[in-house]
Amino acid sequence: MSCLAIPSSLGTLLAFLDDTCKEAGLDDEAAFAVRLAGEEACTNIINHAYAGVDPGPISLEVRCDSAQVVIRIEDRAPLFSPEDAPPPDLTSDWQSRREGGLGWHLIRQMMDEVRHEPIAGGGNRLELIKRLRTHLKSE
Repeated sequence: MSCLAIPSSLGTLLAFLDDTCKEAGLDDEAAFAVRLAGEEACTNIINHAYAGVDPGPISLEVRCDSAQVVIRIEDRAPLFSPEDAPPPDLTSDWQSRREGGLGWHLIRQMMDEVRHEPIAGGGNRLELIKRLRTHLKSE
């Protein structure tokens, strides 16, 4: 699915992700991890990727099989690498912590693998991979 990377599109993206998790038969634990990681990544793109430029497209593709769920998110925003995101401050009092990095921290904690690559011609491709192990609902 593809839409404009604006805040009002987030609900549509998340509904698509939720529907895909249900259709794949993911258990609650895996569905929660996939949704949270997908929501954080899409929110970061919507709120930060197109900063200073007109919003552009965001596309979301989800592939599921018995071994894993792969979320692929693409944008046409300026190049950004999640590896450059500062690690969150998890030790200071919450009121004195600097902002930033917590979303990427959550994504890395919830998913088994995070891949990022630039798209030829401009933009970013992010793949979030959750290995299922035993995360399919019993029939």
